[in-house]
Amino acid sequence: MLHPTWERDTVSQLYREYRFILSQHKVSLRPVVIQLIDSQTHWGQWDPLTRRISIARRLVREYSWFYVQAILKHEMAHQLVHDVYGTRADQQGPHGEWFQLACHQLGVMNEFSQASVEIQETPLDWRKERKAEVSHRLLDKVQKLLALATSSNEHEAVLAMEKVRELYAKYNLEQAPVSQPKNFVHLSICTGKKRLESYHDRILSILVGHFFVEVVTTRLFDAEKNDYFKMIEIIGTRENALMAEYVYHFLLQQSDFWVRETFKKSDRTISRFDRKSLKLGLLEGFSEKLAAAEKGHAPGISHPGNSLRTPNSQALTVVGTALTQFRNDPALKTYLSTIYPRVSYRSTSQQTIDPSYYQVGKTIGKSITLNQAVAAQSQSSGRLLKG
Repeated sequence: MLHPTWERDTVSQLYREYRFILSQHKVSLRPVVIQLIDSQTHWGQWDPLTRRISIARRLVREYSWFYVQAILKHEMAHQLVHDVYGTRADQQGPHGEWFQLACHQLGVMNEFSQASVEIQETPLDWRKERKAEVSHRLLDKVQKLLALATSSNEHEAVLAMEKVRELYAKYNLEQAPVSQPKNFVHLSICTGKKRLESYHDRILSILVGHFFVEVVTTRLFDAEKNDYFKMIEIIGTRENALMAEYVYHFLLQQSDFWVRETFKKSDRTISRFDRKSLKLGLLEGFSEKLAAAEKGHAPGISHPGNSLRTPNSQALTVVGTALTQFRNDPALKTYLSTIYPRVSYRSTSQQTIDPSYYQVGKTIGKSITLNQAVAAQSQSSGRLLKG
């Protein structure tokens, strides 16, 4: 149920967003009126005669504020064309070269700089579109391999996960020469939390360090609750963003699961400090395991009838090669600086931990494989993770 004053509060927030976007991108525009409308054809509209930006109530009611912000930026780009470029842009139509330039100036995300974003024709969430054949071929292979990773056979599970990482590494090596900003997407995760715990930050650092994405955390308005919550935004290609989302939810689940398993027979009260120490240790162990594989230093794995797998196998080293190339490619960071020109990078602050539980967690983390099968996208969340 929406907050009783949700419409007034939503319009007030839209004005704040409008001013913040102009300030963030150092753009000056003439004042406008912002209103909510009932529309069954468009998410938003810019009317140059009345100088109004209109946002559909349905958008606010049915979607995350992440999409409201995106549509607002789209309409502001139309205003920028009218107010600054004027008659120079008239001959190109409403979404021509000048509009694309305006989108660049205001940091409009790729998927929202298209010719139209109509309710009847375009799903706002790109995860609901099945238009990238290469993407779905890759994801289908990953789904089958991660299903194998549920095997009780430890070697089979580990090999399945190695194969998944190799597939992604080869995909990124092949895509690198044609990497363009238009290929990047934004995947939002609304946490419903006022602040993120330290182990959340550690998971996000794992995504950035090992899964070919960049991550931004922002504060997001919730019109239904009239409050602000933390949002995680994963940015990269479709395939990499989806895999990173899967890993994020998987590691959250594994962290909670192993805390319960480790402490369920304890006869003393388990503190929040103990739980944090175990989770941070688990995530550190998992990260070290990934890093070792990328350098070709993962322990050998024996197979029935075969000799020990060599530490420098191609399946492992190709991952490190792809990540090195990714980190040296400025394309994604350049794109991110366009969308968020004032984004700042900070390292996670030093955490006080219990050394014993931290070491227990590291041992567990080094044994973890991504052993949850990828499920079909649900209509409600679009997640890759089952359950």
